[in-house]
This record gives sequence, structure tokens and C-alpha cells, in this order.
Amino acid sequence: MDFDYTDHEYLPHCTDGCGAITGWLYSREVASEAGMNHAKNKGHHWMVRERMK
Repeated sequence: MDFDYTDHEYLPHCTDGCGAITGWLYSREVASEAGMNHAKNKGHHWMVRERMK
């Protein structure tokens, strides 16, 4: 698994009303996996939000 050790944090967010899927994560790849799993389980749309630490 590839971890992005950067000065950013990533939040997988459901755009269909669930809100944040997890807490803030340190890897965009892990955040994307959480979003894809949520979409697979619930059929919802999602996005990854990004912020500086």
C-alpha cells in the first residue's frame, strides 16, 4: 500500500447525505479506498476532501 506522507490530510466524504465516512486520514489512497467501499456497500456518491495539517 502506498502512503502519501505529505503535509495534507484527506477526508472521504459521502455527498448523498451520510457526511464523513471516516476521520481525517494521512493517505489519499486510504481515503479513496474508504470512499469506494462506502459506494460499493451503500451505492452512494463520494469525494475526498483535502486540507493542510
